[in-house]
Amino acid sequence: MIKARAGARQVNKAYNALKCSTRRYQSSMSATPKQLEEGLLTNPLEKEDPEIFNIIEHEKKRQLESIVLIASENYTSKAVMQALGSVMQNKYSEGYPNARYYAGNEWIDKSELLCQKRALECFGLDPEKWGVNVQSLSGAPANLYVYGALMKPHERLMGLDLPHGGQ
Repeated sequence: MIKARAGARQVNKAYNALKCSTRRYQSSMSATPKQLEEGLLTNPLEKEDPEIFNIIEHEKKRQLESIVLIASENYTSKAVMQALGSVMQNKYSEGYPNARYYAGNEWIDKSELLCQKRALECFGLDPEKWGVNVQSLSGAPANLYVYGALMKPHERLMGLDLPHGGQ
Protein backbone atom coordinates (compact mmCIF):
# COMPACT_ATOMS: atom_id res chain seq x y z
CA MET A 1 0.00 0.00 0.00
CA ILE A 2 2.83 2.40 0.89
CA LYS A 3 4.63 1.61 -2.39
CA ALA A 4 1.40 2.17 -4.34
CA ARG A 5 0.95 5.61 -2.75
CA ALA A 6 4.59 6.51 -3.44
CA GLY A 7 4.16 5.34 -7.03
CA ALA A 8 0.98 7.37 -7.42
CA ARG A 9 2.76 10.43 -6.03
CA GLN A 10 5.58 9.96 -8.55
CA VAL A 11 3.12 9.64 -11.42
CA ASN A 12 1.26 12.73 -10.23
CA LYS A 13 4.54 14.64 -9.91
CA ALA A 14 5.59 13.59 -13.41
CA TYR A 15 2.17 14.58 -14.79
CA ASN A 16 2.38 18.02 -13.16
CA ALA A 17 5.91 18.50 -14.50
CA LEU A 18 4.71 17.58 -17.99
CA LYS A 19 1.82 20.04 -17.73
CA CYS A 20 4.25 22.73 -16.62
CA SER A 21 6.66 21.94 -19.48
CA THR A 22 3.80 21.98 -21.96
CA ARG A 23 2.69 25.40 -20.68
CA ARG A 24 6.26 26.70 -20.99
CA TYR A 25 6.55 25.33 -24.52
CA GLN A 26 3.16 26.69 -25.59
CA SER A 27 3.89 30.10 -24.08
CA SER A 28 7.21 30.26 -25.93
CA MET A 29 5.50 29.31 -29.21
CA SER A 30 2.96 32.13 -28.90
CA ALA A 31 5.22 34.78 -27.41
CA THR A 32 4.34 38.39 -28.05
CA PRO A 33 7.05 40.92 -28.96
CA LYS A 34 6.71 42.36 -25.43
CA GLN A 35 7.31 38.92 -23.88
CA LEU A 36 10.32 38.44 -26.13
CA GLU A 37 11.70 41.78 -24.94
CA GLU A 38 11.18 40.65 -21.35
CA GLY A 39 13.42 37.67 -21.98
CA LEU A 40 11.04 34.75 -22.49
CA LEU A 41 13.32 33.29 -25.15
CA THR A 42 16.54 34.94 -24.06
CA ASN A 43 16.75 34.16 -20.34
CA PRO A 44 19.66 31.94 -19.30
CA LEU A 45 18.80 28.44 -18.10
CA GLU A 46 19.65 29.41 -14.52
CA LYS A 47 16.76 31.90 -14.53
CA GLU A 48 14.34 30.01 -16.78
CA ASP A 49 14.61 26.61 -15.09
CA PRO A 50 16.73 26.71 -11.91
CA GLU A 51 16.00 23.05 -11.08
CA ILE A 52 17.45 21.74 -14.35
CA PHE A 53 20.31 24.24 -14.09
CA ASN A 54 21.12 22.88 -10.61
CA ILE A 55 21.06 19.27 -11.84
CA ILE A 56 23.41 20.15 -14.71
CA GLU A 57 25.77 21.96 -12.34
CA HIS A 58 25.90 18.91 -10.05
CA GLU A 59 26.65 16.65 -13.03
CA LYS A 60 29.39 19.06 -14.17
CA LYS A 61 30.91 18.95 -10.67
CA ARG A 62 30.74 15.14 -10.64
CA GLN A 63 32.53 14.96 -13.99
CA LEU A 64 35.22 17.44 -12.93
CA GLU A 65 35.92 15.52 -9.73
CA SER A 66 35.89 12.02 -11.24
CA ILE A 67 38.13 9.93 -13.41
CA VAL A 68 35.82 8.15 -15.80
CA LEU A 69 37.43 5.34 -17.77
CA ILE A 70 34.68 5.21 -20.41
CA ALA A 71 35.98 6.94 -23.55
CA SER A 72 32.57 8.29 -24.57
CA GLU A 73 32.19 9.93 -21.16
CA ASN A 74 35.43 11.89 -21.07
CA TYR A 75 35.09 15.49 -20.01
CA THR A 76 34.27 17.71 -22.98
CA SER A 77 36.24 20.87 -23.67
CA LYS A 78 34.61 24.27 -23.37
CA ALA A 79 35.01 24.85 -27.13
CA VAL A 80 33.12 21.63 -27.92
CA MET A 81 30.41 22.50 -25.38
CA GLN A 82 29.99 25.90 -27.05
CA ALA A 83 29.68 24.31 -30.48
CA LEU A 84 27.19 21.70 -29.26
CA GLY A 85 25.15 24.36 -27.47
CA SER A 86 25.11 26.70 -30.45
CA VAL A 87 22.33 27.65 -32.87
CA MET A 88 23.66 24.94 -35.19
CA GLN A 89 21.66 22.51 -33.02
CA ASN A 90 18.41 24.20 -34.09
CA LYS A 91 18.78 23.13 -37.71
CA TYR A 92 17.61 19.96 -39.38
CA SER A 93 19.80 19.15 -42.37
CA GLU A 94 18.73 16.07 -44.30
CA GLY A 95 21.07 15.15 -47.14
CA TYR A 96 24.57 16.25 -48.11
CA PRO A 97 26.20 19.68 -48.58
CA ASN A 98 24.72 21.71 -51.43
CA ALA A 99 22.05 19.02 -51.96
CA ARG A 100 19.85 19.28 -48.88
CA TYR A 101 16.18 18.42 -48.69
CA TYR A 102 15.33 21.62 -46.78
CA ALA A 103 16.37 25.19 -47.50
CA GLY A 104 18.46 27.35 -45.20
CA ASN A 105 21.44 25.05 -44.77
CA GLU A 106 24.21 27.23 -46.21
CA TRP A 107 26.02 27.52 -42.86
CA ILE A 108 25.48 23.85 -42.04
CA ASP A 109 26.99 23.05 -45.45
CA LYS A 110 30.02 25.28 -44.79
CA SER A 111 30.54 23.59 -41.42
CA GLU A 112 30.28 20.08 -42.87
CA LEU A 113 32.56 20.90 -45.81
CA LEU A 114 35.15 22.37 -43.41
CA CYS A 115 34.98 19.20 -41.31
CA GLN A 116 35.44 17.05 -44.42
CA LYS A 117 38.44 19.16 -45.49
CA ARG A 118 40.01 18.82 -42.03
CA ALA A 119 39.44 15.06 -41.93
CA LEU A 120 41.15 14.62 -45.31
CA GLU A 121 44.07 16.83 -44.18
CA CYS A 122 44.36 14.93 -40.90
CA PHE A 123 44.93 11.67 -42.76
CA GLY A 124 46.98 13.24 -45.56
CA LEU A 125 44.43 12.23 -48.20
CA ASP A 126 44.01 13.81 -51.62
CA PRO A 127 40.48 15.26 -51.93
CA GLU A 128 40.54 14.44 -55.66
CA LYS A 129 40.88 10.74 -54.81
CA TRP A 130 39.13 10.49 -51.46
CA GLY A 131 35.89 11.58 -49.85
CA VAL A 132 34.74 11.44 -46.27
CA ASN A 133 31.34 11.35 -44.65
CA VAL A 134 31.49 13.27 -41.38
CA GLN A 135 27.80 13.10 -40.55
CA SER A 136 27.12 11.71 -37.11
CA LEU A 137 25.86 8.21 -36.48
CA SER A 138 24.93 6.40 -33.33
CA GLY A 139 27.73 4.44 -31.68
CA ALA A 140 27.04 0.93 -33.01
CA PRO A 141 26.87 1.78 -36.75
CA ALA A 142 29.86 4.10 -36.38
CA ASN A 143 31.86 1.24 -34.83
CA LEU A 144 30.84 -1.10 -37.66
CA TYR A 145 32.16 1.38 -40.24
CA VAL A 146 35.48 1.55 -38.40
CA TYR A 147 35.68 -2.25 -38.20
CA GLY A 148 34.87 -2.47 -41.90
CA ALA A 149 37.64 -0.02 -42.71
CA LEU A 150 40.25 -1.76 -40.55
CA MET A 151 39.44 -5.43 -41.00
CA LYS A 152 40.05 -7.66 -44.00
CA PRO A 153 37.16 -9.69 -45.44
CA HIS A 154 36.31 -12.77 -43.34
CA GLU A 155 38.42 -11.65 -40.36
CA ARG A 156 36.77 -12.24 -37.02
CA LEU A 157 35.96 -9.71 -34.36
CA MET A 158 35.38 -10.64 -30.76
CA GLY A 159 32.59 -8.67 -29.13
CA LEU A 160 32.06 -8.28 -25.41
CA ASP A 161 28.82 -8.04 -23.53
CA LEU A 162 28.16 -4.53 -22.16
CA PRO A 163 28.93 -5.41 -18.50
CA HIS A 164 32.31 -6.73 -19.66
CA GLY A 165 33.33 -3.63 -21.61
CA GLY A 166 31.48 -4.14 -24.89
CA GLN A 167 28.81 -2.10 -26.60
